[in-house]
Amino acid sequence: MSAVAVIAACKQEFTIVHMSDPQVGFHDDTEHFVHSDSLFSAAVAAINDLKPEAVIITGDLVNDPAIEEQHEIYAAHVAEIQAPVYAVPGNHDIRGYTEEKRHEFLDRYGYDCFAFSAKDVYFIGINSDCIKDGAVDAEAGQLEWLINELQNAQGSKHIVVCMHCPIIRETIDEPEDYFNFPTEKRHEYISLFKENGVDLVLAGHTHKSFMTEYEGIFFTAAGPVGNAFKPCYPGFNVIKFGRKGFSVEYVNTPGMDLSQSSFEE
Repeated sequence: MSAVAVIAACKQEFTIVHMSDPQVGFHDDTEHFVHSDSLFSAAVAAINDLKPEAVIITGDLVNDPAIEEQHEIYAAHVAEIQAPVYAVPGNHDIRGYTEEKRHEFLDRYGYDCFAFSAKDVYFIGINSDCIKDGAVDAEAGQLEWLINELQNAQGSKHIVVCMHCPIIRETIDEPEDYFNFPTEKRHEYISLFKENGVDLVLAGHTHKSFMTEYEGIFFTAAGPVGNAFKPCYPGFNVIKFGRKGFSVEYVNTPGMDLSQSSFEE
């Protein structure tokens, strides 16, 4: 399944690739997770052909953080990406937020939030696990950092915020469930983003592709690099920034038979 959303006319100047949920081991009982390995390898080959300015991965790097081989497969493919890579954790990477589990993630990957600029576009990545799991102190500390980075981003052509769990999938009043923010939190963060000029929010988690717009902000949950839920297939978002705006397109991973990589939810 492929979907395209365009904000204004877009004359390409540079490309960002948004990957999510490589989730090595998810729905994969092959020896040495060869199925996950193959999906990730094919995605990386296609992404390198695009020569993106950067690659952003919005969480669920592995399916089970206790299995070392899954981390090794993830790390091997990230090392093959011919662009800077920025990643935030997903719920499978931490599995129930605690400071101890967060520090285990930090010990392995070095960070759980990021900020960088590329050609006058400012990107901010946050850890949605503390928000979704109700870790009040951790969320408060991250929120202070996020507000500071939103201030640093002022004057940028675009501001992009990246996280694992979508704030919303399709509408602001959709029921709260496993795949979105609590209602109070979605209003809190959307208000903050609107006040600070955020115009694009990247997420994953759903193993399907979603795109919607609310209050002048475009929200997308990318389908997974790993196994997908029907009717989606494995793939990634290609985001093109130009003088007049940006475009977002979900692209199925080319060069593979994806029919065995899409499951009923």
